Amino acid sequence: MQEARIKAIKESFWFLPAIYNAIAFLLAITTVLVDYQLTPEMSLLGIAPLSLNRTTDMVSSLAGGILTMTTITFSAILIVLTTYSSQFSPRVLQDFISSRPTQRVLALFSSGFTFCISAMLIVSEEKTYQLLATPILAVLWSLAGIAAFVFLLNHTADWLRVNNLIGYIAAETSATIDHMLARDVNRMRQSVEADDPAWSKEGVEIKSPASGYVVTIALERLIAKAASDNLVVRLEVYAGNFILEGLPLMTLTGENANDVKPGSYADLVRVDNEPKSWQDIGFGIRKVAEIGLRAISPGINDPYTAATSIHHMSVLLVMLSQFSEDRNGFFEEEELRLLAREPGFEHYLLSAFQELRRYGSKDNTTQVAILNALGWIARLVDHRWHSLLWDFGANTYRLAVTSLDLQEAEHARLRAPLGDLAHATGRRHDYSELLSAS
Repeated sequence: MQEARIKAIKESFWFLPAIYNAIAFLLAITTVLVDYQLTPEMSLLGIAPLSLNRTTDMVSSLAGGILTMTTITFSAILIVLTTYSSQFSPRVLQDFISSRPTQRVLALFSSGFTFCISAMLIVSEEKTYQLLATPILAVLWSLAGIAAFVFLLNHTADWLRVNNLIGYIAAETSATIDHMLARDVNRMRQSVEADDPAWSKEGVEIKSPASGYVVTIALERLIAKAASDNLVVRLEVYAGNFILEGLPLMTLTGENANDVKPGSYADLVRVDNEPKSWQDIGFGIRKVAEIGLRAISPGINDPYTAATSIHHMSVLLVMLSQFSEDRNGFFEEEELRLLAREPGFEHYLLSAFQELRRYGSKDNTTQVAILNALGWIARLVDHRWHSLLWDFGANTYRLAVTSLDLQEAEHARLRAPLGDLAHATGRRHDYSELLSAS
């Protein structure tokens, strides 16, 4: 999948530094060539050209300083990564590393060193001349590096604030949801009943060439290829699944299924050794949920961070309520071309709150946050999800009551959001029965 490979390259840690260093090398050549044309009488903003020895001394000193700043910057980043891994989650490391501000700062430092070294290498000592553009640009690059270092300190401090980290992951996941909802291929969606023969029809299995996580599925290209081959594609995986080498990615059904090249279909599903948030909405939710779980672990005991995670996930769940696993067929010109197995709202609800509910069952703040979130979601989503939300909330309340030795004030704190949930879902009678039973 060419698009996925390009996206992976752009998000890699070396992409921006490579571009900046290439530009720095070209600038070094350009400035030295410009300096070759200078005469001793020329000046820029009152700055006279410098001798070759003075220029090389200054540029070499700046190169050493930039290299030192780069080392300090890498040390600061390693401290951040250690904190992320131990306190938040190892899965959030890539968010800091792949953030553009972090990459730009490292790119600026490394390219500054490249410029200085390249300029000294290119400058010829065989003839006497003076330089102006090269030392000025080296000084400006060094000053930009100092400003970038101050910016990186502020950027790092912001990322170490757990609320900012949760907000960033939630915003990234929200962007993924918007992208998935806005895809043109969604116009082809129609419902295919669970008992439709297309779900069980035998065909040619396209097996995974490698083990790993499914990170992208090119639905548009799969549908177009199925139409050109007059086939129906039944996906056996969805973005975020882990698959073993040799297990089926999809099944092709139709008269021409045996005539196609398996690789031409397998190439449209990208499998990687780590999950990505490109199409996997659940990955972002799991990262936010894991931060909340770490917060309520015995070594940390920070239920308010867990509550923050729950609040942000409630926003995502409202957006995800627009997904419907019932609209799982893709039709082109009234012909079924692709069947997709995709997770629905219930799957994401459990991914978000299930573990927090279980491991936070003895923490009143966490349980109240979950019940509050369920009530907010119920007010904003379609009525078809109300039964699911009420059942989840009622079970959360039962678990909290049986796990906690509650005082009356704590019990009242639990009842208030449960009552709001009952009102939003039209379950006032069930609410009264639940309170009587407990």
